Amino acid sequence: MRRLVLLGCCIALSGCDFTTWRHLPFTAGTDPYMPRGNSENLLRAQGLPVDVQPLTAEPGNVWPPPPAAEPTLESLEQEGGQLPNEAVPPPVPAQHGSSTPPPMPPPPPTSIPAIPPVAAPSAPAVPPPPVVNTPSGPAAVSGGGGGYRTVTLPNGTTGIVVPNGNGTSTVIYSNGQVQTIPTPK
Repeated sequence: MRRLVLLGCCIALSGCDFTTWRHLPFTAGTDPYMPRGNSENLLRAQGLPVDVQPLTAEPGNVWPPPPAAEPTLESLEQEGGQLPNEAVPPPVPAQHGSSTPPPMPPPPPTSIPAIPPVAAPSAPAVPPPPVVNTPSGPAAVSGGGGGYRTVTLPNGTTGIVVPNGNGTSTVIYSNGQVQTIPTPK
């Protein structure tokens, strides 16, 4: 009995037009999932010969011309000071009447209040010693600040005395000479 039912089902199903059974993908017949077309890439993917024209060079000169030479100061002076691409300024119209210009309107008032200047705190002032003894002779202190002093030797040479912080100072003279001396107290 079972054999008869199986045979009847096979005969009944053979009359159906079910394409999945007849055309299984990637096995028999045409692939329903294959892309359709005739472009060069599809023909190459299918393994068919493709006739392709080779690339050729563009006729003529395809490169831009070299940039124009920049004008020199001499050529600008000879031309009257105008750059090649610069527009000529419009002429100033003639003024008639008084040679006194009209009065300017007053500036608008500012709404920002003025901040009074604040003096920076300073260290207690220590008067510099009047004379610094250098190997070149005694030098008179003529000025300076907190980190240096300017000195003048009797022969007119000037210099800067910079304390090193280790008990010595470096003297840099105006003629380029550099000396190390004990720090003046």
